[in-house]
Amino acid sequence: MSGNEVQNFLISYGGRVGSTALIDSLKLLPNFTVPIFEEYDAWYVEKHNLYEEYNENSIAQAVEGVYKDHKAPGVSVGFKWRIWGDIDAAEAALKRQNVVVFNMVRSDGFEYFSSLYLSDVVHGEFNASQFKLKDAASEEERRQILFRYRMQTYPVDLSQFRSLFEEGIERERERLAILKRFQKAGIEIVTIFYEDFAYKRFRFLNAFLRRLGHEGTNFVPNPALRKVGLPYPSELFENRNDVVSADWVQDAICEWDRVVAPEALETLRL
Repeated sequence: MSGNEVQNFLISYGGRVGSTALIDSLKLLPNFTVPIFEEYDAWYVEKHNLYEEYNENSIAQAVEGVYKDHKAPGVSVGFKWRIWGDIDAAEAALKRQNVVVFNMVRSDGFEYFSSLYLSDVVHGEFNASQFKLKDAASEEERRQILFRYRMQTYPVDLSQFRSLFEEGIERERERLAILKRFQKAGIEIVTIFYEDFAYKRFRFLNAFLRRLGHEGTNFVPNPALRKVGLPYPSELFENRNDVVSADWVQDAICEWDRVVAPEALETLRL
């Protein structure tokens, strides 16, 4: 493809799906521009004086302003968005700016919610662990963080785990409903999987580049923000067998599969 045919991108995500590391990686690739990290971060927007007003319409302002201001031949511009704000305005803006929206999800629902349980319930850190690791003041502090997320075991409260799982499915269902709406309006929506990015990074990035109209690359960027937890965080559950054998778990996993990768949406092929 010629340089004029490349498309812009937007990463739609929930949480703990690798969106931060992906954005960090794309910033390092040639012919990619990530002028802002994530549009919903009011502090960042205000600190850098990106917009006069931060409100429900700021996603549309970001789409119109960021893509237009950084448009250049052969360059893909993008950032990430945890869906919120004026959806009508966002839809119209995305259509005008030649944007492919990537739906970033974790395909393994059980391990995804195991990761959320550790970060949100056990440690109460939500998405802070990777930032804490990056900003650790000493090697000892780094070791403590990694020990908590990779070696120390914890008991699981089954009712809390179930609530986390069920609430997460509903959040994803609502987010995907908006993406399906965008698709019907003519916006390209492509599902991408955390597991592909995390464990098949070279193939993933090449498929991502080509989907936007770029040539492939031999360069695999090394993002500053690293994965903290285990590939299978449920290994840290002291009562893992009880969790896996709970009567509702298999139904919840199947429902997660149906929600996050609907056949109606394109999936990035590696």
